[in-house]
Amino acid sequence: MSYIEVERATKEFVHDKTPFTAFENISLTIERGEFVCILGASGCGKSTLLNALAGFSPVTRGRVTIDGREVVEPSTKYVTIFQNYGLLPWRNVQKNVELGLENRKLTRDERREIASKYIDLVGLSAFKRSYPRQLSGGMQQRVAIARALAVDPEILFMDEPFGALDAITRSKLQDDVRALSQIERKTVVFVTHDITEAVYLADKIVVLTPNPGRVKAIVPVPLQGPRDRVSHEFLEFQNRIFDLFHRAPDELVEYMI
Repeated sequence: MSYIEVERATKEFVHDKTPFTAFENISLTIERGEFVCILGASGCGKSTLLNALAGFSPVTRGRVTIDGREVVEPSTKYVTIFQNYGLLPWRNVQKNVELGLENRKLTRDERREIASKYIDLVGLSAFKRSYPRQLSGGMQQRVAIARALAVDPEILFMDEPFGALDAITRSKLQDDVRALSQIERKTVVFVTHDITEAVYLADKIVVLTPNPGRVKAIVPVPLQGPRDRVSHEFLEFQNRIFDLFHRAPDELVEYMI
């Protein structure tokens, strides 16, 4: 049994009395410690699928399980990082990162020590006393990542976390997240519409078609070691992913490269 299993999952809504299907008949597996990118254009249901995996919005039909247990609600074992950071403006960096530790049986010093470890890990040790308004967007997202890691989750769900950032900051945070996932050995499910980002980060890419979202391809990424965005191997593989988006939308067979 895989760590995360999605079995013929469908998510339906009713909006203004009109039924709407966000994604349909999706099946996929994710192994423990794997970095998986869910890739697709706007409207393909990728964020809705992430919400189903995280337990925020259970599927209408089908089944989602994590470690053999059906997902029907959020769990403290999993943390979701969104594009808008979600920092509390009246708390400094140290106190924002300590937030998730406050309902645990830890002393004040233990909370401070754990938070400091992850603030240092994301390179913000000089900004512990700074408030969100004093930080750039990229720095705020680093704080959000440190806060997520501080509670030692089994899974990180990340919903287009770098979508609002400039290209240089985005590239640096991609480097950071890939390195952190390897250091911390976390299972990561990362939603993106950026093909280059998916190829750079993922061990496996799940490509969705839009309206409703269906699995068009599940693609293992064969690139080993540090990834170079301008290497021939990287660009060649990236072009093969681009090619998937030009295939007929009804080609819904699992396409393994």
